[in-house]
Amino acid sequence: MGEAMKFITEMELRDLYQKEPFTTYSLESSIKITPGARQFLVDRGIKLVQHQEAQSNDGISVRRNKGMGDQGLKSCCIQRLRSTMDTLESLFLLVAAELMSGDAMLAEEVIELEKCFRNVKNAELQGFPPDPIKFWDWSEEEIKNCADNLVKLLEINEFHSRLANGKTVTLLNYLRASLSELEPAILEAYWLEEQEVCSRQDLIETVSVIINILCIMMWKCLGGQKCKP
Repeated sequence: MGEAMKFITEMELRDLYQKEPFTTYSLESSIKITPGARQFLVDRGIKLVQHQEAQSNDGISVRRNKGMGDQGLKSCCIQRLRSTMDTLESLFLLVAAELMSGDAMLAEEVIELEKCFRNVKNAELQGFPPDPIKFWDWSEEEIKNCADNLVKLLEINEFHSRLANGKTVTLLNYLRASLSELEPAILEAYWLEEQEVCSRQDLIETVSVIINILCIMMWKCLGGQKCKP
């Protein structure tokens, strides 16, 4: 059985860029880049260099992980994805419990957000599209518009952990970072190699909305100006 396909995400590129800015990014042929990561490069004018597949002696591209082993590999990826979703659902409730004594209103919002995530989990399991998210009476588009510029401002570090509400901020950030790990897991489980697309892009987009809501929650905790839909 072959190895699972690897994906480079926007968060990974963002972390690399923060440590040392770069103007060219080299991508191995065995690694895929997520749409968000590709847009990150485009927005910063970074050139993406993709290595070609290895060629056999007769000039035909060498493709790996084909054959009967692929179905077993795909099944393993789906099981791993579902296990990750189970863990994340528990993490939502754990964060809410931690927040309850200090900020009951925020804890209730996290519980409501867990219900949104449970909808994503059930949609994956049953094979139907997740329901649109409406939070704070905002539409998904309004949430995205508000959160678009917050990601680059929300670089949480040890300074934030020392604030009066540092525990709240770091808990929300931990939940946000954990959710970001779902994108490559969904891509691995539902990537269609021939079409070069993910068959469950709807799951990725809905998880992104949940991450945006967490960004807005963190921004409010840090005293940021109130977002307007």
